[in-house]
Amino acid sequence: MARLTQAIDDLAAEGLQGLPPETLVERVAGIWSLVEGIDPEIARRRTRYTTPES
Repeated sequence: MARLTQAIDDLAAEGLQGLPPETLVERVAGIWSLVEGIDPEIARRRTRYTTPES
């Protein structure tokens, strides 16, 4: 949980305006990865939103 809090705080401290879009995407993905590590149920539910519909 401390790593998640630190990752969010670091991103907030840097501000979103100065970050290139690809860096922002990478950082947010890293935060989601930490969240999923804390709560695997979130990872399971998230696949419903990321899986392409057939």
